[in-house]
Amino acid sequence: MERTFTIQEAAEQTGVSTHTLRYYERINLLDPIARDCSGYRKFTNYDLDCVRFLTKLRATKMPIRQMQQFAELRRQGISSAHQRRSLLEEHYDAVTASQQELNHSLEVIRKKIAYYKELEEKKITSEAESYQLPTYIAMVRGGTSEGSIHLPLDPEIAAQKLIEHLDPASISKLIEQLQRSNNNPNARMGDTKHRSS
Repeated sequence: MERTFTIQEAAEQTGVSTHTLRYYERINLLDPIARDCSGYRKFTNYDLDCVRFLTKLRATKMPIRQMQQFAELRRQGISSAHQRRSLLEEHYDAVTASQQELNHSLEVIRKKIAYYKELEEKKITSEAESYQLPTYIAMVRGGTSEGSIHLPLDPEIAAQKLIEHLDPASISKLIEQLQRSNNNPNARMGDTKHRSS
């Protein structure tokens, strides 16, 4: 005879609360849970596997409505396997795109942290000096690693691309640096890049 689990045991096995288990059943993410003669829920191993998978869908931000759609397809049996795969592939692609955007954002934050660390280590107190730091130049250029900013030759398009990748403070600093370069022929951006490389 297959072992069954009380709702408290199911919560311990799956890592979700008893409230969540009841909620999942109420909104039809789970099939109706069997009851014993006293009316208490009896979760099977299959029920627990379903709950564990649902927690993965929730952890990856699948909307409840889409989870309900998946659960309904699951109830249709093997004939809905193709539809379930398509739904999961769509979700997988969305999560992957979100993860890539998150990774890009983390890389931008990492470069900003490195810039502030270099400011502290070299005890830089001048804004002008800070613009010459390798970490600042890496932020402006977008670095040389994957995800770097590749600027086109057209100045207007290049400027727009920079605006999309820099925060307002970095844009202001870049404008100041460009203005200084225009006022001082010996401090052109090209010369700065050459000295910093």
